[in-house]
Amino acid sequence: MSVFGADFDEPDPSDAYQIVGYQEYANALNNLVPLVREADEASIRAFNKIISDMPELVIYTNLSRRFGFSQVQNSSLPLRLRNISNLYRQSSLNETGNDANAYKRSGIGWLIALARLEHGSIEIGYQTNVSPYNLEELTKVETAAFSALLLDGARSHYWAMNMDLATHYLLEGNVPKVSDRTALAYGRRAVLVQEMLKTLNQLASQQFSPAQKQELQSWYKNMSAVRQGVVYNVYETYKVAIAKKGIDNIDLNGCPPLVSGIRDDILRGRASIRLEE
Repeated sequence: MSVFGADFDEPDPSDAYQIVGYQEYANALNNLVPLVREADEASIRAFNKIISDMPELVIYTNLSRRFGFSQVQNSSLPLRLRNISNLYRQSSLNETGNDANAYKRSGIGWLIALARLEHGSIEIGYQTNVSPYNLEELTKVETAAFSALLLDGARSHYWAMNMDLATHYLLEGNVPKVSDRTALAYGRRAVLVQEMLKTLNQLASQQFSPAQKQELQSWYKNMSAVRQGVVYNVYETYKVAIAKKGIDNIDLNGCPPLVSGIRDDILRGRASIRLEE
């Protein structure tokens, strides 16, 4: 069995919250996964009963409802965000309703699924791991919940990013409006959304209609465009230093897959923006 751990190459005081959270999620996985693997159905029901009596362990889905896109008054938004708000309302992947109680979930499967999602998402942002969600250790009791949380996470990040003007500045190549540090943070988020979408497709592609699959693919492509905007931002910010030292000698504090992609694109001369007509 795999053991989840927290291993940061270069500890930094600013990483304290991530390290603590990462270790807590690792502890949950290390303890709960073996527990449910050895449990029979009666034991699982008992675990769920205990958890249902603990309101602090309730998990809420449909987190994108918090952004209130469906209630936004279009007249108060810039045109580009009005268009995004309209796209959100038309999405085939939305859950309807804003009653938080309708999205309360409880049970040991949901706890494990949340721990797996959060642990893997931290790995995506800060480490190199070809299997950040460790699907080879996925248990039956958490599979449906994990798929639901993947979709919810991708949906929340995707729409929140697209309702943020900084994302559009990156897509446009408007370097003065976005610092390189902000660009790298948005790039990390784009990588995270893409990894969630790839994992969701691997686990649950059969549950989506053709229209929904097409929309998920459009989300993935949009995040690729954001990443390309990050490449352009980094190149324009550091082009003098890159010309002198080379991109491999520029210290970029971003998630490993993002930084690797940035360096590769710049080396191949792909640090450009393609504006949609």
